[in-house]
Amino acid sequence: MHSVMTGLKPKWWWAGVVVAGIAILVLATIAIKNHYDTMGMPWTLITPSQHVEVATRMNELRDKGQFDDAVELGLRSVKDQPGDDFVFQMIATTYFIRAMQDKDRSGKWARLGGEYSKKALDLNPTDISNVFNVGVNYTIVGDDLDTGGCEYYRTALAVFESLVPRLQGNHAETQGRTVRLAPFRKENEEELPRVRERLRRCQTNQ
Repeated sequence: MHSVMTGLKPKWWWAGVVVAGIAILVLATIAIKNHYDTMGMPWTLITPSQHVEVATRMNELRDKGQFDDAVELGLRSVKDQPGDDFVFQMIATTYFIRAMQDKDRSGKWARLGGEYSKKALDLNPTDISNVFNVGVNYTIVGDDLDTGGCEYYRTALAVFESLVPRLQGNHAETQGRTVRLAPFRKENEEELPRVRERLRRCQTNQ
């Protein structure tokens, strides 16, 4: 945040760590999920068929702590084709995991995760699951930073707010499947006050 902090993080920061852990867990298991497994979480990202092998291998490299190799593999697989936004999401998640493991340089890795989240958003701004996950990613970055977090919270808030009108109705197409919007809408509505609270806190501590 813009305030100067000691080595101790405020309680609301640790809540962000939990959010990060959930997001990472979902993405880390994506390669073996099918459409039916994820219907209860309509915002879940589904591995495009052409990227299943790459995603699986990236997970394996991350598990071994070979983060640079995982990122390099992901970048080599990007060929300006549909589904490349998923690879950028995978790269972002790789950096978030690295940030959690490398505390001394966590800010650097978190920011890189934010950069690749933006690439995912720029590449596919119409898919509501992709957009929602970018909002979660920006919140993760804000939670990790001692300075500059407010910038990411503002962006996350804008992302979640942009989804409000798009999550109206009963069903929508996302990630190659039709999903119910009610649980998606509820999840987005729950993220909004969380980000607003983070933004309010870090602004008052400037």
